Amino acid sequence: MKYSYWNHRLTKDPEALEYEGRTVSAVLGWGGVKIFDDSADLLALCAEYARAMQHYSCGQCIPCRSGSAAILELFEGLLDGSGSEADLDTIASLSSTISKTSMCQIGQSSPGVFTHIIENFRQRLVSGIGKVASGLEARSVLTAPCMQACPIHLDIPAYVEAIAKGRFEEALEMIRQKLPLPGVLGRICVRPCEFNCRRGVLDEPIQIKHLKRFVADYEITRGNSPVMDTLDTEDLKDAKKVAIVGAGPAGLTAAHFLVRKGYDVTVFEMLSEPGGMAAVGIPDYRLPREIITREVGYLEQMGVKFVYNKALGAQFVLEDLEKEGFKAIFVGMGCHCHKSMRVEGEDKGYKGFVPGVYFLRNVNLGLMDEVPTGRKMVVVGGGNVAIDCVRTAFRVGFEEAHLVYRRSRTEMPADDVEINDAEAEGVQYHFLTAPKRILAKDGKVTGLECLKMELGEPDESGRRRPVPVEGSEFVIEADVIVPAIGQEGDISCICNIPGVDITKWGTIIVDDNFMTSRSGVFSGGDCVIGPDVIIRACAHGRLSALKIHTYISGGSLELLDEQADEAFVSKLEPFDPEETLGVPGGTHKEPIKHEAPFERRVDNREVDKGFTHEEAVGEASRCLRCYRVVTYAYGANGKK
Repeated sequence: MKYSYWNHRLTKDPEALEYEGRTVSAVLGWGGVKIFDDSADLLALCAEYARAMQHYSCGQCIPCRSGSAAILELFEGLLDGSGSEADLDTIASLSSTISKTSMCQIGQSSPGVFTHIIENFRQRLVSGIGKVASGLEARSVLTAPCMQACPIHLDIPAYVEAIAKGRFEEALEMIRQKLPLPGVLGRICVRPCEFNCRRGVLDEPIQIKHLKRFVADYEITRGNSPVMDTLDTEDLKDAKKVAIVGAGPAGLTAAHFLVRKGYDVTVFEMLSEPGGMAAVGIPDYRLPREIITREVGYLEQMGVKFVYNKALGAQFVLEDLEKEGFKAIFVGMGCHCHKSMRVEGEDKGYKGFVPGVYFLRNVNLGLMDEVPTGRKMVVVGGGNVAIDCVRTAFRVGFEEAHLVYRRSRTEMPADDVEINDAEAEGVQYHFLTAPKRILAKDGKVTGLECLKMELGEPDESGRRRPVPVEGSEFVIEADVIVPAIGQEGDISCICNIPGVDITKWGTIIVDDNFMTSRSGVFSGGDCVIGPDVIIRACAHGRLSALKIHTYISGGSLELLDEQADEAFVSKLEPFDPEETLGVPGGTHKEPIKHEAPFERRVDNREVDKGFTHEEAVGEASRCLRCYRVVTYAYGANGKK
């Protein structure tokens, strides 16, 4: 018999679920119950779920703390035969009371599954009374919609709650348990967590990114430094050596977790400073350079060594590192090259034509002699890099900044906040417009010939495909044209890594353990998945560090529990945008204060001002603490 009642919806013939290749017999959770075969021992599984609910209960309110203990005791009595069928009614009554009176979602959402099972599978529960479960294989997981959406799976409800209670240092320490760059990500994360925040179903999501920034900045303003696991020369004397190629977010995160485990870590970076694309691809008005410098400085205090201006394939190869005694290597190079627009004239070497990644790199590195000048800049693209370029135009002296995008504003992949900030600064948008030809005179850019577009059927990305309007050509005059339609890895470099297989797109192939086809060489971040969000690069760096530790210490490389949990729980859809929460809304987010648009655009001062103490506490207090408890079991058919 198959049965599925999940997220308040009854589903016929539910799709079978697996955990690490093993079939699951039943799942209990906040969303209800899924049963896949008759071997599922529902009474024993209910007891396991009650045990998990009590374990994860924070204990701050009596209904959840005491009620979950009482429910567990009743289920255990039913299993050992000391209870009776009447206890099921007591459990149902307790469950209703706990759901109505608990302070957070563990108490509010968890007990409902007991009521549903008792109402629909009473006789199956009764038949299990006095039959102590033997050999039940069950596992419980704690998640939350925001945690599941976060690539590095920060315990967001916990650190947000700590902020709400004024425990700012504690919140920062919680973040650093998985993420060593809270000041960086607190400014530039694309916040997938916020798009999966249940508070947003009521009114507006919690501003999780800005809360992360607040606690990182609080440490700075207080003049504090984190307590670091430092390694001195004596500690490193016998430590095993690990090399990191690339000082971007993936490499820095990997270095952090490896040095904490006692390894002698050296980071090799082709640029003259750390941070990778976060440093040279994101303007200072969004991410001040001193924030990166400070957080990298913590790694140096811990014992991580940095070697700059040394590029893989140019100044050294993997064999050199292996000969120097490095027991493992992590390759975490970013995507520093640009994609072609494939329009006439972009390969002519015209003065005033510069790809976006190079434009931003030169500005961020202070190489102003390499930055083109003029009165009017046109940027092509619709992502965050394009927005960064067009906003930077004002800051390097351009009077007009235009952005050309082939779809409508609705389809722009850039962050809405960045789009609005750019518009406030005076950027002029040209939507449903595509470049056709670069115009030049005497080898110098004079304009961009464009075509008007209209939206057709959706393409593989789900966005409506832009279709040219015949005869709609027109010209936008320009002194400088900056294409920013995408990035890619340095294929010439990656192709020259012997023994490391790559895809036809020039990305490195890794297995589930982030190991490449070359033993002892691991990789993660953009050079594996292509241009992506920084928080995912950090997640890859952390997991790779854990795998490298297992590899060097002689352990068996296999999926970590957290990797298996992520794959499993994602299928259960922790976030339901159609959910009816049953609690009052109307408490809107704290507004973020900004520097005045026409004052900030003339320099690189940081645009966002961040929260005050009172604003941070107020914003964090809006959190619903949406933890979700999931318990699942293998049945007789749950074999590998």
